[in-house]
Amino acid sequence: MPVDHKTKREIENGFRQYDLTLDIIDYYLEPDRPFALRVPLILDLQREAVAGLESEPGEIRNVAVGINQSKHAPPAPHLVKAHLTEFCEYINNNWHERTAFSLSAYAMWRLNWIHPFTDGNGRTSRALSYALLNIKLGYTLPGSPTILQQIEEDNSHYIEALEMADEAAADGREDISEMEKMIRAMLAKQLLSVIDKAGGQT
Repeated sequence: MPVDHKTKREIENGFRQYDLTLDIIDYYLEPDRPFALRVPLILDLQREAVAGLESEPGEIRNVAVGINQSKHAPPAPHLVKAHLTEFCEYINNNWHERTAFSLSAYAMWRLNWIHPFTDGNGRTSRALSYALLNIKLGYTLPGSPTILQQIEEDNSHYIEALEMADEAAADGREDISEMEKMIRAMLAKQLLSVIDKAGGQT
């Protein structure tokens, strides 16, 4: 696939995945629809990210993968489905106990750690993380650039937070504090744009 066409398709997919993310948020903000994370929702988000770019969009990988510029080795293919199920159960079991920042940060890191797809893992983890943040808070967050846009523009803090969480996991610990810190700061920037607009600033 020519580079220009691939880049165009990635951009188009990004918009479609974001629209799906907003649809998911709206769906679960309905009072008669309590949230529960299921694997098919994750597959749907990934499918939008790689449609037309991957031969099997929305399918869990059956090959070993690596992560560029990362020491973390994702789980072997035969373990991925079990990890995804465990991941969903963790989010659901901790939905009422953990904060919106904590759940969002955990999802952004852990889905990357599992790396369940051959492509689109980062985009899917970020979309899911943002959906969880909104749903847990109980409303669609206003403002721009959104957390997702900020990471697209500069992913240095994002990569650093992933690496710190991976290192902790390798030592048998859970430490997503840097990811929480990043999401908190980016949300502040997103919401500040609303305050600026209300004050007549552009």
